[in-house]
Amino acid sequence: MHRTKFFIGALWVALIGLSAISSNSIFRSANRLQDSSLLNNSNTSSEAKTWCLYDSDRNHIWNRLYRSLYMRATREGQEYGYDELDPLFWHNTKYLFSGPPYQQAINTLDEFLVTHAERLISDPLKRAMLQRDLWAIFDWAAEGDYSPSAARRELEVRLVQVIRRLSLPVERIQSLPNNYEEVVAAKTFATQYDTDRHEQVFLPPDLFQPNGSWVLLSARGGGPTAPAHVAAFFGRSAFLIFIRLPEGREATLNYLKSLSEFPRPWIPDQQDLDRVLPNPELPQFPVGTQLALVREMMLIDDHGNLTPTSIIEEVQIRVHRAIPPGIPAGLDTDRNPARTSLDTYEFKLSRSKLFAGDSGGLRPVARDEKEFPLFQSHGIDLFELTAEQALLGRELRPVLDFCSSCHFRPGIHSMLSRSVRHNIIPSWDSKFEVSTTEGWKQRQYSWGLLQGLWQLQLQR
Repeated sequence: MHRTKFFIGALWVALIGLSAISSNSIFRSANRLQDSSLLNNSNTSSEAKTWCLYDSDRNHIWNRLYRSLYMRATREGQEYGYDELDPLFWHNTKYLFSGPPYQQAINTLDEFLVTHAERLISDPLKRAMLQRDLWAIFDWAAEGDYSPSAARRELEVRLVQVIRRLSLPVERIQSLPNNYEEVVAAKTFATQYDTDRHEQVFLPPDLFQPNGSWVLLSARGGGPTAPAHVAAFFGRSAFLIFIRLPEGREATLNYLKSLSEFPRPWIPDQQDLDRVLPNPELPQFPVGTQLALVREMMLIDDHGNLTPTSIIEEVQIRVHRAIPPGIPAGLDTDRNPARTSLDTYEFKLSRSKLFAGDSGGLRPVARDEKEFPLFQSHGIDLFELTAEQALLGRELRPVLDFCSSCHFRPGIHSMLSRSVRHNIIPSWDSKFEVSTTEGWKQRQYSWGLLQGLWQLQLQR
């Protein structure tokens, strides 16, 4: 991966803004730890026993660091966040910037840095995952909806130091396992959709085959094909979209060609001439068409460059078992037709399964599984909004219902990658989404800030 040469203005913001944090402040951890009990300040509560992802010892510094950043709890002590794909933080979250949570995070990061805890685990897979976990916290801190503060910058400085120490050479990143191939080889799940058994999860073995029945899509006009997903996770993952018509690859390509050649995919809204609506005459794909959204993990190599990996973090599959006629008018979001005509399936990466070599670390989401909404939420921290566990419980949503919450229009009109400026076409380059995601990420404030802090460390 080429060396990133373009640093946005945030890099200089990072360098200049650090004047408020002196060298003694950044590197004072050793003196603080020598005169305190921080090295032994481990959480020994009964709940901590479950936070053993990176080592079997719950008091291992890697486990404690992960827990100090990812654990959210109610006032009654109910803990959430263990082995979640993404941290339970929203734009408005202030949890890690004051009080005991902030101090615990700072203390644990200081201990990690002073003791060079990055040397305790050499497994490249675990190092990659911990870097990923810390990077998510850093991006949240950098992009959150609040004013800059010394506490925020203290946290960001330490996070980047650990992220850099955990970084791998690009060759090691490229040699990380292909966990999708591993789960296919394990033959744990059905390989195709069963029209008579809608509840049965399946994972197509030919999803990534260049000439297989699934066709990788790109957006004509440039930019990520799934821009909302890329933005929601701040460009730390590339998102790939695949489509498969029941008759196979040739039929799929022919259908995409008919879409590309259709003269008026959008028509003016007669009630609001500044807006356009999908043309109901647009060629519709057939019943049984399948769509897949794949989330592919990215890392930061030891030179500070964005580097793609072969690790799949998430797979979402939609099967259009039926296609209701018509298109909901205007902003009508009646989703009942979509929910009754869509079969949805999802696989998520589990650290514990990945480290154990169990089916590539991908676990199927259960039909009754619930989670807190993160993607396309309003940015309100549910833990800070209410102190009652019962109220929190009501905020949990069925995971498999999320797809139809956005993709509620029938058939082809459910594909939100289509827009007035972008049309979906067969991808001409399997690496295009990674490349365009890298370009998107490099224009973000959080990336410029990280690069600035990274370079500042190298100068010391």
